[in-house]
Amino acid sequence: MKIVQINIKNFLKLKDVEFNPSHTNVISGKNRQGKTSILKAIKTAFSGGADSSYIRVGETKAEITIELEDLTIRRSITEKGSKLDISNKEGFKMESPQKYLDGVIGNFAFNPLEFINLKPADRKKYLLSAIKIGITKEELAKYTGQLLEGLDYNAHALEVIEQARKFYYDQRTVANAEVTKKRKSLEDLNSKIPEGFDASKVNEKSITDLRVAIQTDKTARLNHDANQETILRLQKTEKDLQDQIFSLTNKLKEIQEEIVSKIETKFDFSDDMAISAYEETLQVLESQRDIAYTATRAVETRAELDEAITKADKLDLVVTKLTKEVPEDLIKNANLPIAGLKIDGNEIFVGDINIENMSTSEQLRFGLEIVKSLNGELKLICIDGIESLDQESFASFLEEIKDDEFTYFVTRVDGNTPHSIVVDDGEIIKN
Repeated sequence: MKIVQINIKNFLKLKDVEFNPSHTNVISGKNRQGKTSILKAIKTAFSGGADSSYIRVGETKAEITIELEDLTIRRSITEKGSKLDISNKEGFKMESPQKYLDGVIGNFAFNPLEFINLKPADRKKYLLSAIKIGITKEELAKYTGQLLEGLDYNAHALEVIEQARKFYYDQRTVANAEVTKKRKSLEDLNSKIPEGFDASKVNEKSITDLRVAIQTDKTARLNHDANQETILRLQKTEKDLQDQIFSLTNKLKEIQEEIVSKIETKFDFSDDMAISAYEETLQVLESQRDIAYTATRAVETRAELDEAITKADKLDLVVTKLTKEVPEDLIKNANLPIAGLKIDGNEIFVGDINIENMSTSEQLRFGLEIVKSLNGELKLICIDGIESLDQESFASFLEEIKDDEFTYFVTRVDGNTPHSIVVDDGEIIKN
């Protein structure tokens, strides 16, 4: 699937550009003349994503037409949006054109130069974003211990992992806040409990029992006093009745029996000192009721704190897994694009060689192998800013790609490359 002709009108810096690409197309010219606009136009034709801001200033419509061997791709951009048409030589228009393109273009936006110039962590992220890796809800649950809802499982696996990591990170933040809250409550409660205080000796039953015992003792004392008064009164009556023994014999007998009965009645009560001691003890216990409650609440809060710490620790374990273990497992099981390609932390290896230790030309060759493996049927590679290579490395690059089956579009500031396409003020002045 080769590109035969490209026509670009009113797109970004470009006015009306038309050329027939070859195997290697070096687009050269000074800065801000439209070199990068050609690469963006090619990418837009196949991938879309451009809005009205891409229309050349002063115009109302941009159009990109790419002729393939058997098909014509035409994408137009207006204020109202973007339109894509794909037709064959007979003029028949394809249904679902973007879906068709998505199936054949692969990832030609992967820039090997940009890749090798990144820092190790960003380079790893750039590489993995280009490699399709998926993860299901069930696979993620093996690490988290639960089927997590609300995530976009159609996204790249590393994006899903990041969504899950953020979810558990937020959960852990809440759990840690709860731990802090419970710990502060426990400290406040413990500060109110005297040293050596035994809460087991202060309870409502003990207080109630002692209060009842004191009241019973007091009642017995009152009954005793009342009984003594009755005895005195009866004895006086007995004396009065002695003078009337003859006439009141029966009554005297009843009274004597009653006196005997009253005398034999026993009352169990404490003396004044015992009652005073009981009341003092009751007063102490009642004054300690709040402390006892505080001690009980402290025990409960300690249990709540332990539970909160356990929850926070579990969430911390999940966050740690999602931060390191899960991405590493995904990378190990991923279908990496190059034989021998390994990722260890942020470092990328081919076999036992760290790409950091490769020469510029070796790194570029490595990047080219990746972008080729990610490419689809279109076999198209766009590289912006190849002027960052010195003349020797650039010559090595041209030699490296001269016989392969890909079509290259690369930009370079100088115009010294033979057969380059020179762009000046949005127009091709040499082809």
